[in-house]
Amino acid sequence: GLALTGCSNEDIAEEKVQEGMGAVSFTISEKDYEPAEEVASTRAAVQAKPEIQDLGDGLQAEVSLEPDTTHDVEPKAKTRAIYKPTHYTIQAYQGSVKKGELKGTFNGSTFTPDAGQSNSIFLPHGTYDFVCFNDKVSVNGTQFTVNRTDAATARFTIERNVVINQDPKQYVAFEMKHVGAQINLFLSYANFQVKMIATRMDFFSPYPMYICQAANIAERVKFGMESLPNSIPETMIYNFTTNSYSYPSLGTQPFISSEISSVSSGPLGSIGYSYGDTRSSGFYCLPTTDCSKIKVKFPFGELYGHGLAGKSIMVPTNKLVEANKAYIVVVNLLLSPSYLFSDG
Repeated sequence: GLALTGCSNEDIAEEKVQEGMGAVSFTISEKDYEPAEEVASTRAAVQAKPEIQDLGDGLQAEVSLEPDTTHDVEPKAKTRAIYKPTHYTIQAYQGSVKKGELKGTFNGSTFTPDAGQSNSIFLPHGTYDFVCFNDKVSVNGTQFTVNRTDAATARFTIERNVVINQDPKQYVAFEMKHVGAQINLFLSYANFQVKMIATRMDFFSPYPMYICQAANIAERVKFGMESLPNSIPETMIYNFTTNSYSYPSLGTQPFISSEISSVSSGPLGSIGYSYGDTRSSGFYCLPTTDCSKIKVKFPFGELYGHGLAGKSIMVPTNKLVEANKAYIVVVNLLLSPSYLFSDG
């Protein structure tokens, strides 16, 4: 038999371990979003390349979908121990039959079982499948469901064909991944600069840094992402028995607004010129979301008199996102080379 206990590795005092029975401790680490290994287009047999889209009025946009490497700051430390109390459920199966369940809160290396529950599950020696998930995953029998509203925080993983045959202790380790994917947006000016003014402090570490906006209010471009209507999965259902996923309903990602800005060392009110590199907050979605259904929209702004308001860009790559992966839509705006300035 087998007992699942917390990461403290304390011997089980309440239970008498009989001959042929053992106690298993388990660990849980949480994995950060990983950059997508590749972003290939189904419109071509090669790696997707930036696509030039004509916006009219002397404006063009160079658009591409790329792996987002901003999470990959420390490649050697892609998982981490749980740093705040998190409630998890662990289930043990043989075939489609649940043999045991354990619920409790993990905090670092400490496990606290729910009230009224033991800190152990005793099972006969054999081969098991284990499921571990947090409270953002709902369960109905052997079906596990995640809604798109929980895509950012739901974590779920499976360890199959785990052989339990060691006495008195054995370990089962869970590496918890995000159920959803993250899509961010990065926008910049490719072949021109805009006059900017430092308008407010951003942070102080170790020196004050200021957010800069276009000095001309009309050039404070607003932009963001949304999806086409009824185009992205609203619900994901995992069937443990058949080891299959389904996405029974589709919904719409509402528009998320951002504004072109840059950061400088100031001081407040100082004037400079910038390419306006701006990263938006982006959004989270469920696996199989098709990036070609995502639209970059401009509700306000102009550049040197070239109007952007009302214009939009479609992501040119039919990429279906994967769980725990991070993507970034990169947009470089270009102005036609003539008439950038008036009177010199």
